[in-house]
Order: sequence, then C-alpha cells, then structure tokens
Amino acid sequence: MSKSGTSAQPLVFGAYGTGTTPVISGSIAVGNWSPYQGSIWVASVPQPVAHVYVAGERMTLARYPNSGWLNMASGSTGSINDPGLGQPAGYWNGARVVIRSSGWCFETPTVTAHTAGMLNHSGITHNPGPHAWSYYLCNKLSELDSPGEWYHDVVAGQLYLWTPDGSDPNTLLVEAATAQHGAVIAWSQQHVRVQDLAFRHQTYAGIKIDGASNCRIQSCDMRQTLYGIRSFGTSNSYVSNVFNEIYGQGAMLIDNSSVFESNTLTDVGLVPGSGDGNWSHFGIRATGTGNVIRQNRLLRIGYSGIEVNNDALVERNVIDQAVLLLNDGGGIAFDNANGLIIRDNVIRSSYGNINGTAPTAPGHYPIAHGIYFGNTQVTNTLVQYNTVTACRGSGIHVDHTMVSSGIQVKHNVLYNNAVQLSLSDLSNYNGPGAVPPYYVPNYNDVYEGNTLYSLSAGQACMLQYNVHSASLVDFGTYTANKYHNPYEPLLIRIHNTNTGEVRKFTLARWQAERGEDLSSTTGDLSLQEMQVTEVLSGELVANGTFNSNVNDWGAWPTNGQVTHSLTYLDNGALRSHLPNASQYPEMFLRNNTPAPIVSGNWYRMRFSTQANVHGELRAGTKGMTQMTGNAVIHERSFPFGPSRRDQEHIFQSGLSDQAILQFVHHHSEPTYWLDNVSLQRVAVAPADPEDHQLILINDTDLPMDFNLTGCWSDLNQVLHSNTIQVPAFRSVVLLKVDDVLCGLSTGSMEWQATSLQELLVHPNPAPAGSMVKVDLQQVDDPRHMDLIDPNGRLIAERMPISNEGHFRLPDGLPAGIYLLRFDRADGAALMSRISIVD
Repeated sequence: MSKSGTSAQPLVFGAYGTGTTPVISGSIAVGNWSPYQGSIWVASVPQPVAHVYVAGERMTLARYPNSGWLNMASGSTGSINDPGLGQPAGYWNGARVVIRSSGWCFETPTVTAHTAGMLNHSGITHNPGPHAWSYYLCNKLSELDSPGEWYHDVVAGQLYLWTPDGSDPNTLLVEAATAQHGAVIAWSQQHVRVQDLAFRHQTYAGIKIDGASNCRIQSCDMRQTLYGIRSFGTSNSYVSNVFNEIYGQGAMLIDNSSVFESNTLTDVGLVPGSGDGNWSHFGIRATGTGNVIRQNRLLRIGYSGIEVNNDALVERNVIDQAVLLLNDGGGIAFDNANGLIIRDNVIRSSYGNINGTAPTAPGHYPIAHGIYFGNTQVTNTLVQYNTVTACRGSGIHVDHTMVSSGIQVKHNVLYNNAVQLSLSDLSNYNGPGAVPPYYVPNYNDVYEGNTLYSLSAGQACMLQYNVHSASLVDFGTYTANKYHNPYEPLLIRIHNTNTGEVRKFTLARWQAERGEDLSSTTGDLSLQEMQVTEVLSGELVANGTFNSNVNDWGAWPTNGQVTHSLTYLDNGALRSHLPNASQYPEMFLRNNTPAPIVSGNWYRMRFSTQANVHGELRAGTKGMTQMTGNAVIHERSFPFGPSRRDQEHIFQSGLSDQAILQFVHHHSEPTYWLDNVSLQRVAVAPADPEDHQLILINDTDLPMDFNLTGCWSDLNQVLHSNTIQVPAFRSVVLLKVDDVLCGLSTGSMEWQATSLQELLVHPNPAPAGSMVKVDLQQVDDPRHMDLIDPNGRLIAERMPISNEGHFRLPDGLPAGIYLLRFDRADGAALMSRISIVD
C-alpha cells in the first residue's frame, strides 16, 4: 500500500457486502503429491516453506527426538557437547537446532559441523556453559519418521509430508506457508485503514506497517503467522482485532503515540523455536513513547503478556495464563521506563515454564510475576489499582538498579500469589550508573494502600531481597497497606543473600523494629490448611498446662532456665529464658516423657505464647532416634511477642518413633512464656480456603453485582450480604463472618434478624477498654453478656453488667465490628453490633 488517504477520507482496504470474511492467505495449496517411501509423499514447492498445514492444523517439522528433549553435557555459543549423539560424523550437518539457551528464550542455529558427540553450529546469544540445557534437532529428511511431520528441500524445491492419519494428501487440503506479509503499508504513507479482513499463514507478519502514520487496523483476524501485526510508525491505532495461534508475537509496535485497544489475543508464542530471535513469544510488545495499551484481553501467552517501555499507559487489560512456554517473565513487564503508568489491569496465573532449562543453572524454578519491573532503568513509574492473583512468582516484583527512582505502587490487590510483593536490589550491577560495590542504602519508592493477601503458609505477603551489602536496604515508605496470611503470621520476610540471613516478621515486629508501615494493618483470622474431623487420641503431652509446676520439662544448654510463672497466660505458665550465648546461642526446651508417633498419621499441636519482646520460636516434634543430630520429625517457626498468641499446627509424621516436643529460641530474644501445650492424633480433611475468604474480580468495563451467600466482611470491616457491587476492573477480598452479624439466621444459632437492635448500647462506636451502657429496659433483665469478634469467635464470656446497665469493653481489642449477645432470663438471646474504634 503505497498511497495515502486524508484524515477526512482515509484510504480503506476491507470487506464489503455480506458473507464470509475475506482471507488474505500467505500459503499456497499443494497438490500433485506422489508416493516417496513408506507413508511419506512428495510434491513440488519451489518457494521457501515456513510451515505446513493439513486441514488448517499446523504440522511438525521433522525432528529428533520426535517428542521431548535431548540434554547437552555442556555447550558454548557455537557448540554442543553431547556424548549421547551416536550418529555418524556429518549426519547432522545443515540441520536446525532448537536450544533452550536461557530461561527466557529459545535459539535456533544451524549445524555447521558434526562429529561424534559434538555439534558445531552458527552463533547464539546465550552461552550454555557447563550446564545441561535441553535441545532438539530438526529440518532433516531422514528424521521424517512419524505421522504429522514434514520436510522441505529448498534447493530441490521438494516438499515431503507424512499426513496425520497416513492418508493420501491429494485428498486433503495441504497448504504451505510461503509469503512473508499479508499487507504492507509503505514508508511515509498516512491515513490508511485496513478493516474486516482475515490474515492467515504469513511467514512474517499478517500486517506490516513500514514507517507509516495515522493508520488504523480494525476488526481484522490474524491467525498462524509469526507476527499478527508488526509496525514501525506513529499515531496509529489497532482496535478490536483478533489474534489466534501466533508463533512469535501477537503485536510488535515500534511506534510512538499509538493506541492498541480492545483486541483479543489467544495462544500466542506457544511453539518452541518458532519465535523471532532470542526475545520473542510476547502477547504485545510496544517500544517508543506515548503509546497506550488499553482494554485488551490476552489468554495463554508463551512469555510476557504485555512488554512496554518509556512512558506508555497500560490500563484495563485482562491477562490470563502468561509465561506458559518460557520463564522469568510476567503478565505485564517493562524496562527503560520513565513516566510509565500501569493501572486497573487484571492478571491471573503467570506460570513460568522450566521444561528444558538446566537444573544446575541459576533460576531453575518458576519465575513468573504478575507485574515485573525490569532490570535496567525504571524511573517515575506508577503501578496502581491492579489485581494480580494465582501467579507462581510474585504478584508485583520490583527490581532495582542504582538509578531507580520515583517508583509508586499503590492500591493494588495481590491475592494468592507465591509472594504478593517482592522487592530487590539484585540488578544494581546492571544498567546506567552501576558502580561497585553496587549498594544503594535508600530508595524513594512508595508502597501505599495495597492489599497483600496470602492463601497458604508457604506464601509471603512481602519478601525483600538484599544482595550487595550486609546492611539492609530501605526501599522506601509504606503506608496503609493490608497484610493478611491466615495460615502464617510471619508474613514479611527479608533475605539478605550477602550474609545468607533470612528473617521473618509479624507486622507488629516489622513496625516496631523497622519503623515501617505504621499505619498498615493485618487481620486476626487464623486458619489451618487441613481441618480436624475427629480427635483420635488422648493428650500425648504430660503437664502441658503448667497450672502448678513445670515438671517433666527441661532445657539445653545448661544455662537455659525453665521456671514456673504466674505472670502471663492462664493459671500458671512455663518461663523459658536463655540469658546469653556463653554455651550456645539457642535454647532447646523439651518435654521429658516421649509419646508414640506413627508415620503417615496426622497430629495437631497447640500451644500459647507471650513475651516482653518480639521473637521467633521454632516448634515441632523430635524422635528419640534423632536426638544426636539436627533432624526433626517436623518443625515450624512461630512468632511470639507482647500480645498473647494461641498457636496451632497440623502436620503429618514421616517417621514412626517415640517423640517429644521441642521449642527453640535465640538468646537475642531471651525470654518467652509457654502454656496450654497439647499434642493429639487427629483425622483430617483438606480445608477449602474459599469457605473463609474469597476474591471477587470484575474484569469488565461496567460495575458488576456479585451474589453472596451468608455474611461477609471486606478488609475495611464493612459487612456485606446478598449482593456486593465491584467497580469496573477492580476487585474486593471478603472474609466469612458469622451470619448473625448481618442480621441473618444461622443453622447453629436460631437468632432472628429482629433481635439485632442497633441502639441497644451507647456510645457506639466506642474505644476498647471504655465503659459502655446498655438500655436494661430494651434487653429485659439480661443475665450475662458475651462479646464475639467479626469471625464468630468468643472474645469475652459472661461480662458483668451493673445495675445501671454499665459494662466495660476488654482492653486491646483491634478496631472492627463486634457482636454483643445478651442472654435473658427466659432463655432467649438478643444481639447487637458494636463498633470498636482506635
């Protein structure tokens, strides 16, 4: 297309009339097949062939092995050492190699020489080194040995094919992809529109824009091409197009001031070795300045869903299942950014594929983030109001270099990712301004109003990597964030790879020691990943209540002190104290009477702790056969601190032995009190997390009403029942609470909505520890009163009421909505909500 239109009268290429969408095909139909040998047929195709299709399905270029991978012993940028290659010398000359040369790419060099166990090939970018990276060989006629394979002899112009069912290809539609482009808009042209057309089988791009501006690609269908659209231009728009089964990248926009909007991209970049170079398999990649990527929907993308640079605006996109083929990518990834805005996007299930990567190479684990800050230069970048869930990496990963600045991460909902928010200074060695020793003590990042919600004990709400110094990095300021992990109270972690130290924090300890997140909150919901269905044994711990003594308990080293105390917890407790590290830096507290533990059985361990400092306790069981070493049957870390903690852990034993309980703490956190220690054998069943919490995501452009069953509280402690409305491209996390809080009847307690009287007590709201009055005429001679927290747990029982109706709220109650239950003389119960405020 070498002509221009005008803004008033664009030059339009498109369908007219009615009927099937016109198809611009890059393939030719191949006929006149002749038998070659066995099930293989041959036909004349003089042009170079990139792909072969039978009845619209892509065939496999003849390969070895037919499936799976070979593993090199070592390699370089020009060679592969594999003693397992036993073919005669020269056999593989001219073949193509598909190499997984890094976590994030495949490379496809050509074999230049082959001797026993050694392949030399044209140069690649990434050096495999001494690691066993995977590869396979293809594009060789003698390896055409399976149904669905093909080979093209470009010199002789002969195409060879074994059809999928072994039938005669003359009876089938066989197409060979030979043409590079479906449409090209030439250099300097303007106001050209391409619309309502289908593009198939182009070996390069369905539509290529080669230096044009003010062009519009609308309602086109791209399928089975290397690129759907590849553009170098300015002020172009790409609207409402469909991309399916694209091998390299759905759209590559080397544009300025262009808009990519309301497009659908499915199954992009999922074929190993069929991309373009060593940086491919993206859904959308946009470089240049002033670009807008808006309201697109992406499903099943091989590498990062959206990759952008500079000052792009990326908003209201929905990305499901990214990083399916490669690793070390994200739903949305960016680098070399200044003024970038990422907002109101929904990202689900970034995967991270390590199939074919070398087990001994760095990064041999899923690295697939929802939103991924790059490792070169990111400044003045805002990431806000995004929802990220179910990623095998971090919901948001913020890598830094020495020039990172102006990063703002605000009001995002990060739910059920391996890590919700991770921060790192790993890449300080990289990018502009990198100066040894690569340590930056402070960054000016802002993390504000984010919801970080973990859904298993192994997930972290926030993880910080410190790489270049023994001194920790202060990444920025933290304000009004919500940290929740009902399965693990140690929800913030710092890993200093420079020293090897890993520290875990409750939010309270993080606030106290680091002075961070002082306005942030956490929930008090505590859950187990397994639920107890039956208690199968009596108490297996002797003297776990410490009502009168601490008999049957002892400590090592010998300067560890185990004493009885009435200061903390319930009717007597055990005080564990290690005054110094003169004998050993840790104290091991153990009970002296072992109990039988059977491999494969499940057990519930319970205990209560309190302390005058924040600390960490490793608690578990140790077999008598393990006493001379560090091995344990199971162990897990628990926090202790000034607030009482009632801890519970359900575990499955992997050892049959006589076992004792063991509690380990460090001398730098010298003292804690222990009570209510219990161990019982139990029967369990998996607990469904959605029984207690769920996320509602509206990934549409209009507000959406969600139906609710029962009573739920959002993280601002606002109650919801029946329905809840979620704004466009936003989400809300809900926690299940007792139905009576919403005025709903429950199966276990026959309280009626009419029993909830909002004016029953005053003042309401009221602070914890304050005096509140109940109207005795309304409640008709209450006998006693209970206080129930938002999760339906009994907080205070039989609180006394004066003759005038006054009663005192317990001290230390977290802010939130609670329930007061008044038991009357006639056996009835009246309920009232009360709001506790700070």
